[in-house]
Amino acid sequence: MRGMTRCVPPERDVSRHGRRAARARSGARRAAPVEIRFTIAEPVRYFGDSRAEYHGAREPRDAPVADRNVHVVIVFTDAGGGHRAVAEALAEILEGAGGYRVSLVNAYQEVLPHLDLFARFTPLSVEQVYNELIMRRGWTGLFCLGFYALAVMNVRLLAAAGRRAFAALWERRRPDLVISVLPLINPLMIDSLKSYRDGDVPFAVLMTDWAELTRSVWLPRRPDYHVICGTAPGYRQAVAKGHPPERLHRTAGLPVRPAFVDGGPGDIAAARRRLGLHPDRPVVCVLYGGQGSRRMLALAEALRGSDVQAIFLCGRDEALADALRAANLSYPAVIRGYTREVAAYFGVSDVFVGKPGPQSISEALAMGLPLLVDRSKVLPQERAVLRWLAESGAGQTFATPRQFRDALATCLAAGPRPRAGAPNPSPNATPSEIPSVVRAILARAGSAVPTG
Repeated sequence: MRGMTRCVPPERDVSRHGRRAARARSGARRAAPVEIRFTIAEPVRYFGDSRAEYHGAREPRDAPVADRNVHVVIVFTDAGGGHRAVAEALAEILEGAGGYRVSLVNAYQEVLPHLDLFARFTPLSVEQVYNELIMRRGWTGLFCLGFYALAVMNVRLLAAAGRRAFAALWERRRPDLVISVLPLINPLMIDSLKSYRDGDVPFAVLMTDWAELTRSVWLPRRPDYHVICGTAPGYRQAVAKGHPPERLHRTAGLPVRPAFVDGGPGDIAAARRRLGLHPDRPVVCVLYGGQGSRRMLALAEALRGSDVQAIFLCGRDEALADALRAANLSYPAVIRGYTREVAAYFGVSDVFVGKPGPQSISEALAMGLPLLVDRSKVLPQERAVLRWLAESGAGQTFATPRQFRDALATCLAAGPRPRAGAPNPSPNATPSEIPSVVRAILARAGSAVPTG
């Protein structure tokens, strides 16, 4: 796979549009822009085919061909881990396809820090409130709903300033296509693009939740943008809103990095040995998203006395990783903090255990892992995943450590999962679908498309 071109903002624009954007910014107090450089890692080394049909709009045959790399700006947030994971998967897929230059922009850190009322009136930013209090401490009930209400109010109160901030971003980054992988602020981005390049730059929303939690939190009721849906519930919601079919694109799952669909390691026994695990004992991979969860400590204790081995991926919660290392577990365990090698750890595992995060579930499904999903302290937007699990029978759920242990025993009694080369009942074809979707979006807007 090709290495990714480093994404550095172009020189300051001194055109009429650039001066207009500068005037818009002059009255607002802004933090210095954060430059995000994204470099594709080497293909996953394990410690040692696309089956879905593309359902989006077809690319016109007379679409102009780009004479340079098409610049795609992907706007995300670090509230939770799924938005960044999808953004990085999109970047890796598009750069690997050739003909694209991708910039990742954290909306709340680079564009809107001066408009964050949480940071203005509390010691924590909006992302920190979500990660520290809701994700790590498990305040997923009324506090979480109140947080969502305040976040919506924040956006509405400062919408005009937010539009100006995004208009300035487009002038700095000069995108040919903008893809949003976060909710709430999509109307601001759509409106602000109207004043950039005569409104000719297309905008797409890729919903990283399984479905919309409330009306228009992801998908505004307007026809002037594209929607990329990786789940059936999300697609049905977009159709029910009457979104134009030619701007609605269905993919076979949420975007995952190509490493999750490459079939896994060839020699699992050798890969396990390199991790210090027994080659023949079952392996459980426990992952509660990019921020981790103290819930993992209770599950680690529940595994004592069993014949399993465990991989604990603790995300950015280093205190959690340290607590697990100090727990003197009675079984072989691999404990890691934040890593981009999740596919490698999934590849040596027999079962996925975690919360119903849409991205983690999608990655586990892409690798054919059986699912054991924690239904306690579920985020409001994650309940759609639990409903899908109940309807599809794709996995089991548990609420207590004892239920977890019993469900795991039942899962392992069914025998080992199919290995590399076996048919996957939940194939994810997004590494091959996404370039086709993006080309169709560019072509419909009359923009040049890559030749690759």
